[in-house]
Amino acid sequence: MTIKLVNKKNVTRRARVFFRSQKWKNLLVFLVFVALASCFWILQYFQQKIEREVTIPIHYTHIPKEVALSDSLPEKMTLKIADKGTAFLRYYLNRDMLSVEVNLTNLPINKSSYTIERADMLSYVQDVFSSTAQITTFKPETLQIKYSPLTKKELPIVVGGKISAAGGYIFTDSLRINPPTVWVYGSKKALDTLTVIKTAPAKQENIRKNIDLTLYLKSPKGTRLSEEKVKITGEVEEYTEKKFELPIACYNIPDDMHVRFFPSTVDVVCQVALSKYSQLTENDLKVRVDYNDLSSNQSMVIISSLYEKPQWLINYRIVPEAVEYLIEQKRSL
Repeated sequence: MTIKLVNKKNVTRRARVFFRSQKWKNLLVFLVFVALASCFWILQYFQQKIEREVTIPIHYTHIPKEVALSDSLPEKMTLKIADKGTAFLRYYLNRDMLSVEVNLTNLPINKSSYTIERADMLSYVQDVFSSTAQITTFKPETLQIKYSPLTKKELPIVVGGKISAAGGYIFTDSLRINPPTVWVYGSKKALDTLTVIKTAPAKQENIRKNIDLTLYLKSPKGTRLSEEKVKITGEVEEYTEKKFELPIACYNIPDDMHVRFFPSTVDVVCQVALSKYSQLTENDLKVRVDYNDLSSNQSMVIISSLYEKPQWLINYRIVPEAVEYLIEQKRSL
């Protein structure tokens, strides 16, 4: 076996000689003319009117929230279009953005089907393409929209996640949700399982100033909501504690019965915003127990909440939370 060594200097020298020769210059001129001719041909081609078949998706918009569309509706439309080649090039480059938008705003709620005629379909199609396009055929030419009415239910909105004030601060009132309720549309079976609608999870902690948030609502599977998002607002302020000693009262007592509590009073410790400290008085708070909640089988009753308080008072505790009681029958005179 013989091995031939190639001299790199000789190769480089031959290449220089070739590119300086008349043959290369003639070939270069030829290639330039071929490129120019190709460009002219392409330009000529794109200026001509050509006919092509185009398939684009159908999007149904402005669907009334009170109805559910049938799963069998057409998802695509096939069209034959005559237009300039440049227009088709533009359609190709923007193909991901092309779609027929079928507006269902006027869908009659009290029916189960609605037909979109050919003239309206043609109007939807013409909105997609340029004014120079000639639409020769398109399928489907009409659309029969089949749908079924949905049951609706009004539900309160609750904040998902956690929104909390920083240490030493308090919300001066409950968080305000606007709107506070939302209409939920769906099958009766789906709606019967729902009691509230939650917002997307919020994580707002250590808040030291007023908040103003916009949160999207989470639509349960198989339902549709009348609102997509809500505003959450709340006022935050530094707080202090204010303590009251209050008597325990009992209501719904039969006329011939009497209840004694041991102790007969409890301490109510309230967290109050500084601006409302002077507004809160003993007369604003009431501790009461329902006689119907008392049982002779128990000797203790738990007092977990105030019977009466200002709406803005959120955080408080009752000490002690459980007290003993004794039910006595009044002596007849």
